Amino acid sequence: MNSELFKALVELEKERGIAKDILLDAIETAIISAYKKNYGASSAANVRVELNEQTGEIHVYSRKVVVDEVNDAATEMALDEARELDPNYEVGDI
Repeated sequence: MNSELFKALVELEKERGIAKDILLDAIETAIISAYKKNYGASSAANVRVELNEQTGEIHVYSRKVVVDEVNDAATEMALDEARELDPNYEVGDI
């Protein structure tokens, strides 16, 4: 998503009287719904969406438990993969 979408939301707010926050919440809900559809409902409980109006960026984060052996890729991450993100991760960390 880019900043043009956020500009469009401002225009919708002005023209239609729909609060921008309501539109942003709807976009976040739609992204989580799409995540749920692609990765399963159980993994969507750990999903967080961040919309940055200044940069136009959208980030989707999924919290996973660090494990030795992954049984459910939607909710778990291997220790070696987690340590690529942060070398201090240990088994059991989220």
